[in-house]
Amino acid sequence: MHISSKTFALAGAAIALAMPPAIAGAQDGATPDGAAQDTAASMLQTAPAPQILTPADQEQAMLAWPPATQEYYKALTAERQQMFWALTDKDKVRLSALPEQQRETAWAQIEAQFPPRG
Repeated sequence: MHISSKTFALAGAAIALAMPPAIAGAQDGATPDGAAQDTAASMLQTAPAPQILTPADQEQAMLAWPPATQEYYKALTAERQQMFWALTDKDKVRLSALPEQQRETAWAQIEAQFPPRG
């Protein structure tokens, strides 16, 4: 079985994203180490280019997600919903399952990867 380096990198990034902050190196008062700091950035860099989906295609794709991920997506701002589509389905599920503090840390990293609008 052939596992590409891209697949391996995505798996590592997703695992690091799901780690508690203390394990990932993001302790209170401490600067996160490079691996923890770049977790979400790595997911976006190694994820396949997002496809432009019609609203009907998006609705169909969402059916593959667990109900909790679907609800989480619906609660996001329009801007975050757009960025959410840049993640793999596996990372969408992991992000939606994180505790709120870790989610916000991940979102800060994800948002940093998108150019500012305006």
